[in-house]
Amino acid sequence: MKKESIEQANELNIKKEEDLSKWYNQVLQVSELIDKRYIVKGCYVWLPYGYKAIMKIKKIWDKLFQEAGIQETYFPLLVPVEYAKQNDQWFNGFKEEAFWVKGYNKEKADYILRPTGEPAMYPMFALWTRTKNDLPIRIYETVSSFRHETKHTIPLIRDREITVWHEIHTVHATKEEAEKEVELHIKLNNQIWENLCLEPLRVKKPQWECFPGAVGAIEYYSIIPNGKAMENGSLNNLGQAYAKKFNIKFKDEQGKENYAWQVCTGNGARLLAALILIHGDDKGLIMPPKIAPIQVVLTPIFNKDNKNKVLKKADELNELLKKENIRAHLDNREIPVGKKFYNWEIKGIPIRIELGLKEIENNKITLANRLTSEKTQIKEDNLIKEISIMLDSIHNSLYENCKRLNKKLTKEALSLKEVENIIKDKKMAKVSWCGSNKCWDKIKKITDGIELFGTDLKQSKGKCIICKENSNEIGYVANTY
Repeated sequence: MKKESIEQANELNIKKEEDLSKWYNQVLQVSELIDKRYIVKGCYVWLPYGYKAIMKIKKIWDKLFQEAGIQETYFPLLVPVEYAKQNDQWFNGFKEEAFWVKGYNKEKADYILRPTGEPAMYPMFALWTRTKNDLPIRIYETVSSFRHETKHTIPLIRDREITVWHEIHTVHATKEEAEKEVELHIKLNNQIWENLCLEPLRVKKPQWECFPGAVGAIEYYSIIPNGKAMENGSLNNLGQAYAKKFNIKFKDEQGKENYAWQVCTGNGARLLAALILIHGDDKGLIMPPKIAPIQVVLTPIFNKDNKNKVLKKADELNELLKKENIRAHLDNREIPVGKKFYNWEIKGIPIRIELGLKEIENNKITLANRLTSEKTQIKEDNLIKEISIMLDSIHNSLYENCKRLNKKLTKEALSLKEVENIIKDKKMAKVSWCGSNKCWDKIKKITDGIELFGTDLKQSKGKCIICKENSNEIGYVANTY
């Protein structure tokens, strides 16, 4: 391995608009989210700050899922090949990118590392399901998934070990119960996105891109400032397709055997990747308050004469904030204050408190807003109230910023030439589409790398951009990750 490929950046010196990819990789390193220098391609080390951030995100979905009655569980990462082969279409789609596991001196692999949860979970569902009384099954797990990715890997976006990945899998007695579960998952996903100050593009997949026999799928995409669309989670109404492959069936009240109906939903660390790419700036990360490992950092400003007095006051304020369940950190390092500011700006801490002797003598505190860079002096007595207001303001502003960015990056196209120009301008094209496979494929062939990746959940009348027939579907075309 070349030396330059494992060097760790120690400062952020790339402008976001000039080179988003290099900026992203530098931010991951200098903010101490991850260390990419692990020698296995597509694998990296979660550093403490990054792991706290992703665990804050996990805590959000844990709370939402469990309040909805979906229980957390854990299945092995080793999947027997015989389980994987039960669904031949699934197996043929994943066998070339799976990690195959075999014992020392064994010729054949007995296992694969799980690429997705179905082949590990569904054989067990078949054992658990005997009568209607055994249903519904509503569980989720947060684990790693593994893909032998041969393309260019991108941390948190395209990995060989896809870390901190959640999957909900549910089993139901009727189609109607499964449809009701889908509606619940839509609401749960919406709440996760809102907590992260992100607004995704929600699209339907055409039937031929769903698993044969499945009812349908909704996929979520984050639109990145470079105009690319990043798939960021999916919600699948599997119908009875997988139940028939894995023999998940039950006896009803009359003793008749029926195949079950299933729903699955999944997402993970790409949520963190999206908020980094969308909200970050030339100074580094901007952490949404609800998942920021540190919401407020106290940076005392002192010299050798007033050090004890300033640090004592800073410590008092730090304890006060923690008692109010505000995630605070006191930076009492004896280094230049400018270096402290730089360090915490890169990490995206929402609010910085600047506290010196002057503030103490005047019973004032200076708050610095990471999003706006504005500084506000407040009375010490109003500290908790003002911080709560500022955290809410930052959250709301980030959420609205994401919505505005989506609108800015989406342009309607009435011809293939317009689509091509929109893509060249690093934006996403919105087109009318008749719903046919033939026209879908023609749109995808406009230029290398672009994809018609789904259609709007709402129908809208127009003329298909390819065949000019009447259409009800609005499709989205972009370069994708």
